[in-house]
Amino acid sequence: MRVLMILMLCFIETTALPVWNQSPKQSSEPFELQGDKLGDSLTMFVSKHPKAECMDSTKTRTSCYQWVDVSIFGMTAHPDSGCSLKSYSSAGCVQGLTAQFADHRLILLSYAVVGMDKTEPTSALKKTYGAPLIDTREATIWSRDNATASVVVGKATETNDGPTLVTFVISTPN
Repeated sequence: MRVLMILMLCFIETTALPVWNQSPKQSSEPFELQGDKLGDSLTMFVSKHPKAECMDSTKTRTSCYQWVDVSIFGMTAHPDSGCSLKSYSSAGCVQGLTAQFADHRLILLSYAVVGMDKTEPTSALKKTYGAPLIDTREATIWSRDNATASVVVGKATETNDGPTLVTFVISTPN
């Protein structure tokens, strides 16, 4: 699932998007999920998410993960117990909240929660973000300025035995 999300984001960020696809409803405000906006500071994020665990991957990059008490649009994450910074990339720990920061500013926020239907949350996001650039049963994607927002339904792992997740992502290139 993370591979699918990364490929999707790379495709969107490297593809020139025509201006005529942008909805007049869209504002210049950064994309937001659950009160977290692209560009927010790491300090602000940690104060809002005290259960998140963060680690520096380089001098300018920080990644934060939260596995407990994660929900969005009434859907809840159910990761394996014992998820930690040492096991964050294991299949059982893909559900939850992930945030990435460059120079202490939020550049990616992802919620991966159990679900098979994105209809209601997508409808709510359309009211906020306007008409999406792409809208299929599996994925809805918005693009604004140099940022993207998406809702994707898919398997948590490449094997078919994993749960189906709804993944919400907002991102901007660093």
